[in-house]
Amino acid sequence: MGIHRFYHADRWQGLTEGQTIELDSRGLSRFGSIYWDAICTKPFDSLTDAEQREFLLEQTRSLPVFSEHRCSRFQSMFGALSIEDAKRFVDTILPRPERVPIYEVFASSFCTLDMNWLDYASDVDTSIQNRRNYWYAEISNHNPETGDRKLPLLEVLMQLPVRVGKLVAWA
Repeated sequence: MGIHRFYHADRWQGLTEGQTIELDSRGLSRFGSIYWDAICTKPFDSLTDAEQREFLLEQTRSLPVFSEHRCSRFQSMFGALSIEDAKRFVDTILPRPERVPIYEVFASSFCTLDMNWLDYASDVDTSIQNRRNYWYAEISNHNPETGDRKLPLLEVLMQLPVRVGKLVAWA
């Protein structure tokens, strides 16, 4: 297990070196278990913005063009390609924790996607295309066409199980 090395910003400070992160009894990651009950039981209009985003992302991922090639966000651990990228992610957390440990993590199955597609404010049609761009693993260079532009912010979805390595930095 885990031949590819990535980095995880442990905002909940629950990881330990040498730990193996696996799916829970429902087949969900920690992230997935946070959202699953809400998106399966609440009417769409009563979901929070984050819950709606995850519901719509999972609906898009379930399209035949994506479902065989992309791991579910609900069955994955999130990581970064470098320690610096993990620190960039920590800077996006609101409210920002005082200190966040960054661990190296090892995974066998993963995909690398650009988080910027998830944050662009847009109309419904553009929002649909942004979700597709996310799952197509397109890089957000030069987007949006108008307004503020950001450097791509890549996240690695690592399908569980994932092995936690050493603590490598603090952000």
